[in-house]
Amino acid sequence: MSRRPSRPGSWRGGPRPPSGERPHEPAALRVSSEEFDRELHGAIESLPEEFRALLEVVPVIVDLWPSAELAASVGDGGGTEDLMGLYAGPPMSEWNRSDAPPETAVIYLFQRPLEECCRTRAELAEQIRITLFHELGHCLGFDEGGLGRIGLE
Repeated sequence: MSRRPSRPGSWRGGPRPPSGERPHEPAALRVSSEEFDRELHGAIESLPEEFRALLEVVPVIVDLWPSAELAASVGDGGGTEDLMGLYAGPPMSEWNRSDAPPETAVIYLFQRPLEECCRTRAELAEQIRITLFHELGHCLGFDEGGLGRIGLE
């Protein structure tokens, strides 16, 4: 699971401004689904071969936002607005080696939360790559603590 960090100075992530109003924040980047898919394919191509091979059997599904059910399945009390990605399925170590991964193994990426933390296309491309790597780490069996130790929090 990848959650968007709070932006410094934002009302959710920092102290409330003296007036009690939200501070002015630059508009988040918005791209079309086709542009997002191009950035995703670029991120996939930049991954090491071993990770790209794993994506041949674990689908990546892009939704604009996570459903309330998916957000609740994470169990960390977070909402749908900051969940950038989610791996659903058992870790690879629990797959039956004689056949394909379970049909439940899937990586979700959520376009709007990913866009919300980015101001440029280059930032979006990098955040997609980081989130994809993070979710692949869950597929490989890393928990949040393990991902944090290798720099993929």
